[in-house]
Amino acid sequence: MPDKTKLADIAKNCVIVLLFASAVFLLSKVVFNGRDRLSGELSGFFSGKSGENSAALPGTNGPSSAASPVFLMTTSEDGSHYAVKYAGEDREKLVSQFSAYLGEALGSPARPEAITEDLWREALTGSGVFFDYLYPQPLSVLAAWLGTEASGPVSEKSARRFLLADDGGDVTLYFISAGENRVYSCKTAISFASLAARIKGLPAGSANFAFELGGEYEKLAPYFIFSNESGSLRGLSSVNPAREGFDSSALMDSFGMNSQIANKYAETGGAVVYVDGDKSLRFETAGRLVFSVSGGSGLPLTASGSALGLADCVSACLKIINDSIGLAAGDAEISLAGVSELSDTGNYTVNFAYFAGGIPVVLSGGAYAARFEVRGGTLIRAELHFRSFAFTGDTVLVLPEKQAAVIAAAGPGGEPVLSYEDRPDGVVCTWISHKE
Repeated sequence: MPDKTKLADIAKNCVIVLLFASAVFLLSKVVFNGRDRLSGELSGFFSGKSGENSAALPGTNGPSSAASPVFLMTTSEDGSHYAVKYAGEDREKLVSQFSAYLGEALGSPARPEAITEDLWREALTGSGVFFDYLYPQPLSVLAAWLGTEASGPVSEKSARRFLLADDGGDVTLYFISAGENRVYSCKTAISFASLAARIKGLPAGSANFAFELGGEYEKLAPYFIFSNESGSLRGLSSVNPAREGFDSSALMDSFGMNSQIANKYAETGGAVVYVDGDKSLRFETAGRLVFSVSGGSGLPLTASGSALGLADCVSACLKIINDSIGLAAGDAEISLAGVSELSDTGNYTVNFAYFAGGIPVVLSGGAYAARFEVRGGTLIRAELHFRSFAFTGDTVLVLPEKQAAVIAAAGPGGEPVLSYEDRPDGVVCTWISHKE
């Protein structure tokens, strides 16, 4: 019969082993759950699952982050302006306070009426909220992302700049229609009272539009905002996630390709190409991904095969982004940067750009973060650029906006926009001349 002391020792050793195994398991949970978001999201993606932090699409649980104002300005009853352009947290607070009102206005406008630029400028100096998205947004798409639905003539317009203005206690929606370059106003069913209360709660402002200052700024874009914010930005770094060694074949599902039957070959420069029937996927070592269809009708963007509206088309493109470059973007967001509608309905070119803390990121060569060509509701070509961005914790001083504006006005004019420029030797903060 075994010695009782030995049995007790064996039991103690078993307990110790179990405790050690439990500790190792818990430690591994802490370590692996604490890994950076890029690693976790990419592993989730390559197992066939979208990252938990992917931006939600219209019609799913949660608002989309693909459309957010870049610049905001409020005007109080005394005509003073308060603006945020570069202060990330302050800008996000204003976005959260006022975007819902814009969505409500887009969902309940009267028929738009063309007005003169003098009336538009007069409205800009009165009490209200001004939104600037930097890139024209189709109003049907913007309304969908803000939780409403634009109908009638408004749904056919695109605009970059919007104003919610006090009109005798009610809200009137103003916007400059892209392409036409005409200003429209629409009566809405919204009371201005709640907007006025939020505006009163904001700090006193000293911002101005360029047209209000005139003089040496006359050659500037008239609706350029002087916010008088600090001339500094958070430092930003970038890496090419393609160098992390992940399997590019895992991207094929997003483009309707079968990785089991696709032919694969490597090019001299290191690019890997997959071919499945008339579809091809080319993944370059620099992080550029190109999908194309050589014939046929392209990749359907809806499982039902039904015709897609513009909002649905843009959402389908965003879904591909969320399942690819969006997983690797790090501290950057990806926002709609314009839609070019061709002559026939259902034919679009849809562009998206990187932003970091609300500041636009200019890629090498001026490339978009993503560009999609859609014909008849099917995707025939897509070009995506994988980049991963991270704030460094440093503060970078930049040329003050008034000096940048003077330099721009001394040249061809236009609109100087403070941006991050992603160069081969690192990310720098610089003023660029933005063209609408």
